[in-house]
Amino acid sequence: MDWAQRWLLAFLASVAATVYWLLAARARSAAKSRRQSQVAQDHRPDHSVPERTEDQTRKRLTIVYPEQTRDAADDAEVDSIVAVHGLGLDADWSWICKDGEKHINWLRDPDMLPAQVPKARIIVYRYESTWHVDAPKTRLQLCGEELVHSLHAFRAGRPSRPLVFVGHSLGGNVIVQAFLYANDDSKYESLVKTTVGLVFLGTPFRGSKWQPLADALAQLMGPACSHRGITRELGFDEPALRDRVHRFCKLRNKLSTAVACFSELHETDYGRRLGIAGVVKGMVVDEKSACIPGLDRYALDKDHLKINKYYGPTDPAFERVSEVISEMCRRANDVVRRRFERREIITGNHAALKYNPKAEACLHDLFVTDALEDKKALKRKKGDRAAGTCEWILGTDDLTAWLGPSHNQNSEIHTTQVLWLHGNPGTGKSTLAIFLTDALSTGFSATDGNTLAYFFCDSAFDTRRTATSVVRGLLLQLIQQHPSLLSYVLPKYNERKAKLFESFDTLWTIFVSAAADRNTGRKYCIIDALDECDDESQRTLLRQLQKTFYSSNAPPNIRILVTSRPCPEIRKYLEIFTHKDLASFSYVKRDINQCIKERVTQLKYTDKIKGRLTEIIKDKAEGTFLWVGIACSELENTPSRDATSCLEAMPSGLHALYETLFSAALEKEREKGTIRLVLGFVAVSQRPLNLLELSEACRLRRNEDDTETHAQFMR
Repeated sequence: MDWAQRWLLAFLASVAATVYWLLAARARSAAKSRRQSQVAQDHRPDHSVPERTEDQTRKRLTIVYPEQTRDAADDAEVDSIVAVHGLGLDADWSWICKDGEKHINWLRDPDMLPAQVPKARIIVYRYESTWHVDAPKTRLQLCGEELVHSLHAFRAGRPSRPLVFVGHSLGGNVIVQAFLYANDDSKYESLVKTTVGLVFLGTPFRGSKWQPLADALAQLMGPACSHRGITRELGFDEPALRDRVHRFCKLRNKLSTAVACFSELHETDYGRRLGIAGVVKGMVVDEKSACIPGLDRYALDKDHLKINKYYGPTDPAFERVSEVISEMCRRANDVVRRRFERREIITGNHAALKYNPKAEACLHDLFVTDALEDKKALKRKKGDRAAGTCEWILGTDDLTAWLGPSHNQNSEIHTTQVLWLHGNPGTGKSTLAIFLTDALSTGFSATDGNTLAYFFCDSAFDTRRTATSVVRGLLLQLIQQHPSLLSYVLPKYNERKAKLFESFDTLWTIFVSAAADRNTGRKYCIIDALDECDDESQRTLLRQLQKTFYSSNAPPNIRILVTSRPCPEIRKYLEIFTHKDLASFSYVKRDINQCIKERVTQLKYTDKIKGRLTEIIKDKAEGTFLWVGIACSELENTPSRDATSCLEAMPSGLHALYETLFSAALEKEREKGTIRLVLGFVAVSQRPLNLLELSEACRLRRNEDDTETHAQFMR
């Protein structure tokens, strides 16, 4: 913002403040007259007690539909559609469209929202959002907390009924804050689990470029008892707002909660209210702030003040908004039931065989490896994930966009359908992939529109390092969860039998057709450690990914996430899609620190030594979890007096550490022959050897006659 814009902003703020101040003074004068009149009435001889006004008896939550009867509440399929108004507005008038003498409230009018969701209770929430005159000393967090407290009390006795929220402008921010607050307190956990839909109408998730004007007004109107508690939190793209959006997306993606963001298409003319039409005019909440990448978004032919007001059932904006709300309500009970049941994703053939008993041979031949068992084995190999780590990925823009619908027009390329997460060895790629498969499995189990399949590549196993194995593994999981997809496989299988699954091109065609099936919803596929596949398989898969998804004809309901090292041959194909180096995420450093904390805590040293070791490891790990693991393993058998010097002698970075450990091993005369033998086989083998193969090739046996020891050693 240049000096001219700042000057104009200050001038407009002073003008607006003056007008508001005069209006406030007049309102105060009128209020004083009413109080004096009331005092006179109170001192009449009959000492009658005046009736309490409607304002004094209002509650935070008011049912506007249906009639407030117990039977109506019990019949409601959706416990509440809760509407939350915006900044400086009133719950009674926020949702009303004035058409001449007519006042149309789309939340209450029997021909509008009640007609679309007749089995729902529609409620308005009122909170103190005034900021310019007689403003309460509040802030966004307090508004969100109060919404949670009010709903918790309001829903007593019906905690498992579904909820849908509708927020206009700041009301959406209040809903987000409430959502996060409820999630942090187990007392209010049911509010989060029963929230099945969130509708945001012009919500400034990333703030507003008009915030400086509102904040300046609040400061200038101090004499009128204004307050900046809310306005100062809405600066455009403020770090605090970005963090809140990240936390919200992390929770939303974990639960797969339906979210719809509506943005305004027209500028808002605030000057008209002050008699200076066209002077104070602009986009209050632009699309960038009103919409979160990856979540459903819609544009309405409205300005900011009218985006939540509709003239009747035929208003195009109402038709779109009510359609979204109706769909959320239609799925509400099923979503809540699934969340509380916590069902696991199907990984066996029983459902498919029940659907078609004749498919047994086909499923048998399609099977190549058990993805669930592979994941469990990888977990055992890598150990438990440090508490709280990896969870940040759920809140990133990149993953949210990958999880969400494609907003590209048909003529454009869909670059978010493939997400490539890459990193150097030991940076936590597979651990992150494991976390995602676990987290998304839980979230998807509560929906009927998302399906997850995954494959963990491993160069040590023939069944996990080829292109055909990857596609067979993914296809089998899709069929296990949706037996109807057998229709894409069985006709061809009946013709070619097991040979069908030897052709990558045929397999890929079947896989894409099955995954694109619209009747079974969107499919999400995670391929971990693609660089573990053989070179030809890598090229084959990458060429098909590029050909299929870097196209205007890409099937819109398929998503592929790939993790690998940043190999040039992989980058060549995947850099055209959304891609991120794990090291570029600031959250990775926090994960590293948490991992160090847990590993060092397990060492048997004094707190003083542990503190020093922690500092050294943080300095030398260079963002590599594997370095932390190797270093701590070396320390497990190191006396406390040598711990610090041992760690200080280790070089920084993974490659240098490998060289040091290798050199140290060669210094042991008794081991030189064995090491040379192992290196010889590693150097000439056409593919990486697993431990069993290597030990057998080198005849590394502790006791030729002890079969138990031999078997244990080879494991």
